[in-house]
Amino acid sequence: MSKSNNKSVSPNRALIILILSIFFVEVSIMVVFLVLPPLPPVIETLVDATGLILLVSPIVYRFAILPLHEQMAKTTNAVDQLETLNLELEKRVSDRTQELEKANEGNIRRTAQFESIARIARIISSTQTMEELLLQITEAISEKFGFYHVGVFLLDGSREYAVLVAANSAGGQRMLERNHRLPIGGTSIVGFVTDYGQPRVALDVGLDAVYFNNPDLPETHSEIALPLRVGANVFGALDVQSVETNAFAQEDITILSTLADQVGIAIQNARSYQQSSEALAQAEAASRQMGEQQWQQFLVRRPVEGYYFDGIEAKAIGPHDRQRNHGLTIPLTLRGTHIGTIKLSAPDPNRTWTEDEIAIAQATAERTSLALESARLLQEAQKRAAKERTIGQISAKIGSLVNLENIVQTAIQELGSTLPGTEVAIQFTPDDSPKK
Repeated sequence: MSKSNNKSVSPNRALIILILSIFFVEVSIMVVFLVLPPLPPVIETLVDATGLILLVSPIVYRFAILPLHEQMAKTTNAVDQLETLNLELEKRVSDRTQELEKANEGNIRRTAQFESIARIARIISSTQTMEELLLQITEAISEKFGFYHVGVFLLDGSREYAVLVAANSAGGQRMLERNHRLPIGGTSIVGFVTDYGQPRVALDVGLDAVYFNNPDLPETHSEIALPLRVGANVFGALDVQSVETNAFAQEDITILSTLADQVGIAIQNARSYQQSSEALAQAEAASRQMGEQQWQQFLVRRPVEGYYFDGIEAKAIGPHDRQRNHGLTIPLTLRGTHIGTIKLSAPDPNRTWTEDEIAIAQATAERTSLALESARLLQEAQKRAAKERTIGQISAKIGSLVNLENIVQTAIQELGSTLPGTEVAIQFTPDDSPKK
């Protein structure tokens, strides 16, 4: 088709062409009728109409119908292109929307995971005892992340086995009852992690060669184990199992690794706290026992059982004073050691002691206990100082002598004068004599 045919014909131009075509065709027919012999009117009309149609039709087709058809084809093609473009745009928008929704879901999931980590961190940071901490770890991770089994393994003293010490699932509880343990470096995922210190994931436990089939956890389809460490020291593993296949993506590994680091620090802190608490308890028990022994010895040496105030002066307690009824008794305690009692009595046996009176008595008892301890310690220190001074004096006198008899005599005299009412003798016994 020529270049001119590709150009569209305007309606006005097509109308002019049609009028001119009819005019020239009609003139040509009239000229032909003038040249030819006359014809009957009917024949002439039929010939005129037929010639007009035959001659005008190509012109109309050429300059009106054909351009209109071409224009309609172009319009249809443009419409098809627009529809195709619209479908492509809709597909792109749909794909982009799905990508944004997927990315948004991923962001929401990550945000929820980090919020869960923060909540778990708050839970475990508020727990100090090891037993409660391990239980809180497994239950919190299972609840916040939706995993049906979470277990904590710790290495034994010989670092040969990873021992299960906490689990949230029913199967995990059965494993705890039989003291479940896995060899370090064995075929299990936990054994691998505790040996190499790297996370290990089994996205399909039926296909993973290192997975050890556990009859207590038959619903497991995915498993991940992460090392518990402080610095470079690996001391256990966090084992997480899911009922879904391919349950752990790379971002899950990263997030759970962060969580495992926090769990490792919490466990070490709990261990340190427990060790410190045990050491403190042992020290307090030893101090309390020593204090009890010292106070027992001190009270045995006391010539007076106690004192009472008769309203005028303080007097020593006599035998008849022990039978007196007292309306209020406050113990004198010092670091858990009972060293005495403050007893209050009133002329009215039915007297009710007020809270302020009881508080005053208790405060007095506390301060009295501390003052008595200070006085006892001072007395003991003075006695030790006097003893050391006496020993030093005796040693100085003996050390200045070189004669055997003078040394023996001086030692006997000094020891006798230091311990009045005591007979002192020094006897030399040969090594081969019988000893009694």
